[in-house]
Amino acid sequence: MEEIQCGKFLKISGEISHSKKKEFEQTIRFVFNQMPQECLEQNLAMDVYNENRYYFFTLWKDEKSLVKFMETNEYHLIKGAYNALSF
Repeated sequence: MEEIQCGKFLKISGEISHSKKKEFEQTIRFVFNQMPQECLEQNLAMDVYNENRYYFFTLWKDEKSLVKFMETNEYHLIKGAYNALSF
């Protein structure tokens, strides 16, 4: 088991329309390929009790890295995907 020093955690969640799931997942995959090195881990998960709910998780090296990410186009693309493709 890998041990990670104290970092900063970001979680974004929302319900995505069934007909928009493929587009949403493609958008998140694109963003994952653009993530900076300061992002130590990233995951997209689907709720086992609600198949329309997705959770986007990231772990950051430090608060400065997380705040910097939240100012990027990639962050706004994720937020926009949740907003545009949700119910």
